[in-house]
Amino acid sequence: MSNLSFKPAILLCPLFLSVSSFSQANPISNDLLRYEQWGLNNTVRTVATSPSNIDPQNVSSTGTCAEKPDIVSNTYTCGSYTEAGVEDMDINAIEGWAAFAPSPSLNQQEVVIALIDTGIDYTHPDLADKVWLNPGEATGIDADNNGIDDGCEDAIDGDNNGYLNDCHGINTLVSRENPDGSLNPEAGDPLDDEVGHGTNMSGVMGAIANNADANYHGGLVGVTGFEPRIKIAACKSAKLESDVFPLIPGISVPAAKETALVDCLWYFYNLQQAGVNVAVINASGGMSKHINLGGLMYPLIADDYLLNTPTMYMLADLLEAADITVVAASGNNSWSIDQVIDERAYFPAAFENPNIIAVAASDNQGDLWAGSSYGRWSVDLVAPGDDILSTNPSVFPEESADFIVSDGSSQATAYVTGIVALLKSHVGTEHLDSASIRRLLMSSGKPLNSAITKTVSGSLVRMADSNGKGALTCSDQVFRRRQAPKADYMVALPTSTVNLEVQSYNCANPGNETDITVTVSPTGEEVTLYDDGLGQDETAGDGVYSGSWVVPYGGTQFVLSSGYDSVLNSADQLVIQASIVQDNIGSEWVGKWWPSTYRSGFYGTNYRYATVNQPEKIFTWSPTVNDAGYYEVYARWPEGPNFATNATFRVHHQAPGNTTTVVSEIQQDQTTNGGQWMSLGTFWFEQGVQAVQITNLNADGTVVADAIQLAPQP
Repeated sequence: MSNLSFKPAILLCPLFLSVSSFSQANPISNDLLRYEQWGLNNTVRTVATSPSNIDPQNVSSTGTCAEKPDIVSNTYTCGSYTEAGVEDMDINAIEGWAAFAPSPSLNQQEVVIALIDTGIDYTHPDLADKVWLNPGEATGIDADNNGIDDGCEDAIDGDNNGYLNDCHGINTLVSRENPDGSLNPEAGDPLDDEVGHGTNMSGVMGAIANNADANYHGGLVGVTGFEPRIKIAACKSAKLESDVFPLIPGISVPAAKETALVDCLWYFYNLQQAGVNVAVINASGGMSKHINLGGLMYPLIADDYLLNTPTMYMLADLLEAADITVVAASGNNSWSIDQVIDERAYFPAAFENPNIIAVAASDNQGDLWAGSSYGRWSVDLVAPGDDILSTNPSVFPEESADFIVSDGSSQATAYVTGIVALLKSHVGTEHLDSASIRRLLMSSGKPLNSAITKTVSGSLVRMADSNGKGALTCSDQVFRRRQAPKADYMVALPTSTVNLEVQSYNCANPGNETDITVTVSPTGEEVTLYDDGLGQDETAGDGVYSGSWVVPYGGTQFVLSSGYDSVLNSADQLVIQASIVQDNIGSEWVGKWWPSTYRSGFYGTNYRYATVNQPEKIFTWSPTVNDAGYYEVYARWPEGPNFATNATFRVHHQAPGNTTTVVSEIQQDQTTNGGQWMSLGTFWFEQGVQAVQITNLNADGTVVADAIQLAPQP
């Protein structure tokens, strides 16, 4: 979530274009604060181009409001301003609104954005007309003329879904039922009246345009603000919680428990199954095992708030099968969420389903926002997220409705959600499934240098653009990049299988390549990747080409080239260093070392063991190191209850620039961790034959000699 305070656990090809009465060269908005929304249109403000209704003392500022504007009548002031924005580092909203042509089907079935957050202020004058009205509850009658459909106040569960009068969504923070078994009216009311985050996201996605009149100054315009038939339904699942961090109790942060999020997901899934056009879920939040709290501590998160659970994995698959797009925030931890670092993996953004789009935040300079999390392998793209002006719950009369400036990958996520909703409403893209929408957004963005190594697409999302770019104007835009393994350098065991995947798209369509060839140096091998749904390829025709390669023996460095990387604009290269493995077969020993296969978990064909009887028995592995450098040394053994708890390994090694051999002794408990490679430490080895030994000296049980591994360190 954004820094309204902290980060909550909220789950949180040419296209056929036409112009309708909606479209115009420059859609005009009369909203008072429209010039402060740099994420929609980022231009350098000068004295000549400053809005006339801004405080005259501040017209020399060249940035937009960096804090909440103070509105008096039809004039506003801002206490501080952002740095001057870099031209065109925005989503090209004006161009997108001009290119948008609403689908005729919108007249029969509106497009619904599902908001999972702190709720929504459905009374806010910039949001009220964009809030979803449940057709299963509404009657179309307002007999008492109070502005509320009678079906929303009749205390009847009109659609029989277990929520009373859920006209705008639900509240999963309370029980559906009262103690007496009657339905709880609070469970059918998603009003955002405390934290404000959901209302803030709603403004970015959908604040209505052109609603200034004699009684209201108008505020701002959201991504979908010019299309009244895109609506927002809310599930209130997050609030201020004091038990998120077990190690630092008493600190309250906005968060949602997994159980509350599960109820939200089931609610929106069931709505879609009942015929409501739930097109996209906005998940402007999430949770990981650790959180960067003020840059000072990384506390464990309470289990109730973790989202990488079997239930959430199941629901991610269910939403994929239902073809509901999920747009998820990367988080505000300023670190990588790639799953190779499990403690930092941020869910739901880190789920790998093709219907999930993970979003990082950028600033008005085109750089990654300093607080944004990122991930070369798990975060898809970037959207504006720094100093974003949006709606805040109304606490005063309508004419004084509040607005706020805040930061976060949450805001970036809301921008992308709004674009997805427009795509599902546009005559040329309404037919696209969720995987196609992800491909389209990945292919059509504006390249950013700051995103090349921090996201999969390396680009800023765009509504429309020139030269074939932009989601609504995409034409012949190729995206091609390796997606697995999730590294550019790795160490692998000989005989291990490396699974390879390359993504290849052209706008919304899968790539038109029949196969992709990966070349291996220095062996000259060629590995063919296919998108045919056979073997290792999961789905035919999805633009993901798959294959595998088996690592040879020898401690050699291999370079796998998969061809052109459209983000790097150069050839992709994966460097795989084969680790040096030596089994007990072919090694040397002093004393009696018995061969055995009795215990499971050994490497190769067998292992050897020595009893504790005198004299000392020594087993020696002699690996050959081809290149001097640091290597992490591992040992392996099967697990046995009578094995030594203090088996002593001796690593003979050197130091950089000094060929003198030093012996380091490391003890291991061989009654545990059987069948695993256990690290003995990292050591420098010169080129040539080395020695790693194990001894039964002073051991308190049987000592096992199985295999050792030297893994080169980059």
